[in-house]
Amino acid sequence: MSEKTLSEQEWVYNYLKSRKNPVPLVLGTRGTWGINGEKVIILVAFTIPDIMVFREMHNAVKNPIRKMKYKDIVYFAVNIVDKKQVEYLIDYWKE
Repeated sequence: MSEKTLSEQEWVYNYLKSRKNPVPLVLGTRGTWGINGEKVIILVAFTIPDIMVFREMHNAVKNPIRKMKYKDIVYFAVNIVDKKQVEYLIDYWKE
């Protein structure tokens, strides 16, 4: 029997609850996150300054920041959906 795939919100919630000092995350570096069948990278941080720096580091300053609320947590996320940029980041994180 296969396990249910976690949503972004569930994954981040579980991550936060299991860490004493969480750090910003890059989801999808193995090509496993997707929207409508397309691979995506999701940047996640827990403060506005962190997500702004993270977005700049990943050449995504034009991508909007989403403020996400789930259960008792709040986090900030940026989707990177441009196919070339996603492929580049997947290759970059392989190293």
